[in-house]
Amino acid sequence: MKKEELRHDPVRENIVKGVQYFSENTGTVLQVFAAIAIAVGGLSYYNHAGNIKMENASHLAGRAQNTFINGNLDEANVKFERVLADYPNTPGAVQSLVYLLNTAISNNDITEVKRLLSENDGAIDDSRVLAAFYKLQGDVARNEADFASAIKYFQKAQNIGSENQSQVGYQLNIASTFLAQNNYENAIQTLQKIIDNSDVGFNEKNIAEELIAYAKHKMRI
Repeated sequence: MKKEELRHDPVRENIVKGVQYFSENTGTVLQVFAAIAIAVGGLSYYNHAGNIKMENASHLAGRAQNTFINGNLDEANVKFERVLADYPNTPGAVQSLVYLLNTAISNNDITEVKRLLSENDGAIDDSRVLAAFYKLQGDVARNEADFASAIKYFQKAQNIGSENQSQVGYQLNIASTFLAQNNYENAIQTLQKIIDNSDVGFNEKNIAEELIAYAKHKMRI
């Protein structure tokens, strides 16, 4: 692809639009997931150029994304649902799922969030997107006080995630869930792993130390 073509590439422009939209208009629960999913979807599009199914899904998801950003939410969501139904297991479907989740979370429609997560479980191949997917499932379970399921999903995310910063984030999620269960011993064990990790930054270690102090206070140690 020539430099001039790259500058006006509509697929790449849709990727940038999507990442910018979620960075500016959503809470942290979806920002990382959305940015990764849309970027990976774009990369996959270029890696599978010539695959008609992949290209159609990416183009349709991009058009639905533009409709969404322009404020026509109902029409956009119908298009996203169509991409999910007609082009499952494609980057375009993952991109559509992100926007549908955003709408459900914005509307505080936890039933719809759970439906989308359940129906699309196993439909994501990229490890980074899948880890973020499990993290979101863990967030939903924890918010419903289903702590056992939350820990299970956070551990799945941790086992898949490869970046050190993400690993620490998942460990903090697990530890905070143990704390919510009043399971202080397991919380301390999880947090101590963060402190003992020489690759972890000061801020994360400081958070871990504060949470350990809280747990020990509750245990009257």
